[in-house]
Amino acid sequence: MDLDHILSNRYRIQKALGSENLGAIAVSIYLAENLEIPIIPKPLCVVYYWQVAEKNEIEQDAIATKIYEIGQSYSLAPKVHGFFKEEDYCCVVREYLEGYAYLEEFHRIVKDGSITNKPSEGLEISTIKALPIAQSLVKSLAQIPIKLNRRQLLTHGSAAIAGFALALILDKAKPEPKPITIVESPTIPEPPRDPILRKDKAFRDDFGNGIYLEMVRIPSGKFMLGSPTNEMGRRDHESPLIEVTISDFYIAKFVVTQEQWFAIMGSNPAKFRESLQAPVENISWLEAQDFCRRLATRSPYSCRYRLPSESEWEYACRAGTNTAYHFGDRPSQLNDYAWFADNSNQRSQPVGQKVPNPWGLYEMHGGIWEWCEDAWHDNFSAVPADGKPWLDENALRRVRRGGSWSNDAKLCRSASREWHWQGDRYNDIGLRVVISA
Repeated sequence: MDLDHILSNRYRIQKALGSENLGAIAVSIYLAENLEIPIIPKPLCVVYYWQVAEKNEIEQDAIATKIYEIGQSYSLAPKVHGFFKEEDYCCVVREYLEGYAYLEEFHRIVKDGSITNKPSEGLEISTIKALPIAQSLVKSLAQIPIKLNRRQLLTHGSAAIAGFALALILDKAKPEPKPITIVESPTIPEPPRDPILRKDKAFRDDFGNGIYLEMVRIPSGKFMLGSPTNEMGRRDHESPLIEVTISDFYIAKFVVTQEQWFAIMGSNPAKFRESLQAPVENISWLEAQDFCRRLATRSPYSCRYRLPSESEWEYACRAGTNTAYHFGDRPSQLNDYAWFADNSNQRSQPVGQKVPNPWGLYEMHGGIWEWCEDAWHDNFSAVPADGKPWLDENALRRVRRGGSWSNDAKLCRSASREWHWQGDRYNDIGLRVVISA
């Protein structure tokens, strides 16, 4: 395995903190970023690199052990993260503490009477080649000559040297050390702040005062829109079966609640107001459109919220399944996944109490009907095959999906669909929002 590839993916050297020749030992200390920690910005660490004139494993281990003991024994001392050794050189990785005297401490450890230094006769000089580092750090490293024993280091990786960013290349012996040769690598761009541009699997869009929307990324794919002729409870306007290709998008984990609606619109039109965590209902398709527009202006990420297309809604509800419900074909199981006529007490209930579908979406079956963007059509014969809304500028009827607390199980199937006039308000119709990815 290529050494450069192994090391450059673990630490990125930022600058030198100092170097010194201590008898037979040449040491350099660097400030680096720990690339293995999956956070932004990357945490800093300190990398020690030292080499002795003659092979002396006891001395090497003694120095590393002493550094480790200091980190363990004193609460204000930086802890050791790693220790690597190969032939006549060692390196130690420690946590970074601003202002800590790393080089002075190393000097004291070497001069400690418990550690015996070997004489420096016969010390030879070699040229150091640094692995690729950030362009902005080249100047700080280029000034540091390091005295090293003339011994060839391995030029390909092994687990023993993973974590250090220097490889030794032999050159002819010189009376004076040559400057470090730096190989520059392109600057790695910072990931975007926008969770959609980062392609996060889920994120929260925070509107302040504890009000936020939880959005879940739905992967792209193909599915069969509608219901097969043998599905129990199906109706003719759920046919014919059409293969539709869906691009990835984000959809809300829950339907919009009364609390969220009030935070954006300043009113609560719902009939069932005992809990602000219950779905907002009693809203028209036109009011749902207005909510999406206002929501976009309040989003910290300027997300373009909208209603889902009918195809997007069914694709998200099915979550990769092709059965009547996302959990199977048996309506007797619906009680675990939905609020419907048999268990709702003839009213809407707070969101998040039922078992979600395989993609983490709650109460896609039952609860309340959910407005979709599409105009109503009596069948799927000419539905867009790319999953976009099926629009008609003259249409006044709009699609609703999912069933509700007032319906029997057959109307809560994945393919179940109905319509209402776009200005109608009912206490069993609400909305769930989406964002194009």
